[in-house]
Amino acid sequence: MHTHLRANVWPTESLLKTELWQAPQVSELGEVSYLRAESISKAYGLNLKDIATLTPKFWKLHQDPILCIDGAATTLLTIHYNLCLGTLSTYLPRRNDLYPLAQSLAEYQTIGQFCLTEVSHGLDAFNLGTTATLHEDGSFDLHCPTAANAKYMPPTIPVLSRPCIAIVFAQLVVDGEKRGIRPFVVTLNDGKSMSKGISAQLVPTRHGAAPVNHAITRFEHVTLPSAALLGDLEKSDSPHQDFLQAIWRVAVGTLSLSATTIPLLQIATLIAFKYSVRRKIGGPDGAPLPIISFRTQQMPIFHAAAQVYVLQALSKHIILRFVDTTADHRMRHAAATIFKAATMRQFQTLHLELSERCGAQGLFAYNQIASQLSDFRGMTIAEGDILVLSIRLATELLLGRYSLPPAADPESLLAKHETSLFDEYRDIARKHGHRSKAFASLVLPRCLSLVEAVGARMAYEAALAEGVPKPLVDIYVTHTIREDLSWYVEAGMLTRASHMEKENDAFEAAFPVMGGYINGMGAAPFVRAPIVSDAKWEQFLKTLRVFKPPVSSAVRL
Repeated sequence: MHTHLRANVWPTESLLKTELWQAPQVSELGEVSYLRAESISKAYGLNLKDIATLTPKFWKLHQDPILCIDGAATTLLTIHYNLCLGTLSTYLPRRNDLYPLAQSLAEYQTIGQFCLTEVSHGLDAFNLGTTATLHEDGSFDLHCPTAANAKYMPPTIPVLSRPCIAIVFAQLVVDGEKRGIRPFVVTLNDGKSMSKGISAQLVPTRHGAAPVNHAITRFEHVTLPSAALLGDLEKSDSPHQDFLQAIWRVAVGTLSLSATTIPLLQIATLIAFKYSVRRKIGGPDGAPLPIISFRTQQMPIFHAAAQVYVLQALSKHIILRFVDTTADHRMRHAAATIFKAATMRQFQTLHLELSERCGAQGLFAYNQIASQLSDFRGMTIAEGDILVLSIRLATELLLGRYSLPPAADPESLLAKHETSLFDEYRDIARKHGHRSKAFASLVLPRCLSLVEAVGARMAYEAALAEGVPKPLVDIYVTHTIREDLSWYVEAGMLTRASHMEKENDAFEAAFPVMGGYINGMGAAPFVRAPIVSDAKWEQFLKTLRVFKPPVSSAVRL
């Protein structure tokens, strides 16, 4: 699994050996991560068709464990290929002049960025203040009126002596009239110096995460050629709908970035499992006993393994829905939101638990689990805050603006839970109205849980359809039920005792075969944590600086 990448995924052997936690001085600007991103893209050989039409190769990349080696490289990859080149590819059929730029981006000769949100406009980017005013000669004046309108936080500073362009979103102004938000192609820098009128302030790196040269970028009366405009000059009849269409690749990122949680959990689960098999304590008879023998150690590891297999099954079904161009665009957005909701909280919670089960070792970046969480926890916000996405989706479903396909088995426990939550919150909406204080107070805080319930039911059905082993499905279901056990007890479907027994039965069935499930994930080539084996630990110790007392030439009595 993924073996085709190992031979030449890195541009040089030195990059492979360099750990970001060991040598932050490698590049203050994170250039090593750009090189890694380039190498990963070349190993996969993504072309314009893959990016424009979202071929299986595109989705396979986002579930490859190689992305977990460097979170910064993953960030750069998804901005470059999905947001920047993906957006540009939408206009290629009508703009032959854009092909040379698109090809240069595809080959990573030009670096691509995506400037949508502003310091003062994130989730409400539709209200951004950056303007692009049409001049009489057909050129545009790109301008951020205030510091609050500067773009936040794409990595726009010069690197690698390569030119860098961005898709920049701005309010189109023609003859003093605002005609809606449009994307523009803007040359940010030549790899050494910023372009005239463009400034970028380097933002301090996120604590504990691989360094990305995030920046605050401001445009001050930057002159753009007429060809910079992507789209037309006409005033839109439906500006908000056209805006959503222009930022369609954000929805692609919602799904593709969420898919990276699968290899992240694969790696973290394998590390925690191997450590738990290797780590021993004195048993009742004095003989060494591996800590994996204890249920408290098994629970987060087995839960994570079940999540991996079930989410892999769900991703297949969600991607098929998402790439169906004949489907209502709202259904495609819904599919991406549901998958993100099904993955994000579990990803963060399980990573924390797996880290804790490795004790003090789980705190250190060299053992990968904690550093993975630091690198990728921003995914809950990237390409749409999952809470806000869930509020939007849940509200539309509760109001009946559209509906999702029904459950394959409406009698399953997870399906009944989902249906009951919808009925409960729909009654509140009918009684008080969706703009009422009651709805805002009682329903909005629970929208994420509602969408998670949809995702859990769909994941369960996908797992059955894809033949996920029963022990893993049972662990997934009992874990999901425990998230809202009070509802199942209140509904008379389970007691706390009966749920505990079902959970115990699932773990007993899984224990003899769990090693095969975890080792079968294919994550081993991407595990570098020294705690997984005695040999790796001994090798790790040799890399550490040693402090010893000075050698004395004479002993004084």
